Amino acid sequence: MPILKEHYSFDRTDIHQLRDFLVNQRRLSGWTQEELSDRSGVSVRTIRNLETGSNTNPRRTSVSLLLTALGATATAFPEPTPWDSGRRPALGQSPDLQSDPTALPPWQGPRPLGDALVGRQADLGHVLSAAQRSRLIVLTGPGGVGKTRIALAAASRLRPLFQGGVAVAELHDIPPQHLEPAASAAELTRVVRRLTSGNEGGVRGGAGLGRRLLVLDSAEHVSQHTARIARQLLDEHPGLQIIVTSRRALAVGAAETWEVEPLSCDRRDGSDTELPSAVELFLRRVRASLPTLDLGNRLPLVQQLCRLLDGMPLAIEVAARGLRSLPLTTLLHDGTLFHLLAHVDAGDLSRHRTLSDSVRWSYELLPAPHRELLRELSSLPSTFSLDAIPAQAGGGFGSTRVAHLLAELADVSLVQINRGQQYRYGVHALVRHWVTQEEASTDLGRSAEQARDRPVLAGSA
Repeated sequence: MPILKEHYSFDRTDIHQLRDFLVNQRRLSGWTQEELSDRSGVSVRTIRNLETGSNTNPRRTSVSLLLTALGATATAFPEPTPWDSGRRPALGQSPDLQSDPTALPPWQGPRPLGDALVGRQADLGHVLSAAQRSRLIVLTGPGGVGKTRIALAAASRLRPLFQGGVAVAELHDIPPQHLEPAASAAELTRVVRRLTSGNEGGVRGGAGLGRRLLVLDSAEHVSQHTARIARQLLDEHPGLQIIVTSRRALAVGAAETWEVEPLSCDRRDGSDTELPSAVELFLRRVRASLPTLDLGNRLPLVQQLCRLLDGMPLAIEVAARGLRSLPLTTLLHDGTLFHLLAHVDAGDLSRHRTLSDSVRWSYELLPAPHRELLRELSSLPSTFSLDAIPAQAGGGFGSTRVAHLLAELADVSLVQINRGQQYRYGVHALVRHWVTQEEASTDLGRSAEQARDRPVLAGSA
């Protein structure tokens, strides 16, 4: 049966086939999206939306023009493969749901979760679009913002284009480069070379590897080594593409970097019905664990909770679990909420056991001056300007030194930037809470130590 219908919504299986066909044929032709637009008369925006899957309702004329430009016809396009029980892949779902998963290229390493991404259509669309332009994509952002989930979802969608398969490497267990430079570099090289060796047992060069997608997850503590080996691999393997997740940006000129931001806690302008993505995520997680709990009349409180958490997805998921034992009104108390987030086991959602461990991981990678400035920033309002930072901050090195340290804290995603006409800075609530508690604990320990060392005066016993 023909797949092209006059402005009908395509069956989703057809849309996936159309997307993959367009991307493959355009790449085989050696054309950019702009060049295909010139040859077909279809706008670049339409082509981009079709290739990322965000347009599920293309016009017949647009598709026909594209197929004609690519030397194809509607009858040459393959028939869709039916889905079991009528299930179809949603945005961000794993292709392992396909009825014939053996037909897909191989996948090595951790796989994406089966549940749909929430509020990440723009992020996912950008990564898929960036894959058309760059062979190295870096996702940055604070811990718990969702970098890994987006990277794996993108790899899942791109998988049919890489006949050599997808390989995912978790880098968290590699020693930090600033503590053990040689061991760190050697272990990273071993892990990555094993995944890119090809079936020939260590072939160096594109012929043995073929088209393969490599995902390097959690590279912030080995960012310099990762940048170096990424450049080497891309030079050695013309068919290789790399996606990196890291709290720290990589110093690679050819990389396309995307900052993953927290979920929105506010409705879109002009939308009275669509829930903010942070609220939607919270409600989904509550429904999954407490299906009989109805929060429909408490949405303002849910929104308030999400704002307290700055829209951070991992914190929202952990807070949703808290409703199993505590009412929403209790969670809204800062002390209760952040104590819960600091101590509840989130090991199944994150590589860190608790959210406190996640913040500590970033903090312990910082040199002493950066830690001191972060402590100062954590005492400021939720957003602030550069001028609002005390002159004595960062060890008293002056405004130039403070600006330099602030930029480096932003590079490691511990400070967020609102790049408006005037730059505004902020430290996420969970980081502020952890740093404040850590400082209080340190001061308490220092006072106790000083008390122990204080000499006992004669006659005081």
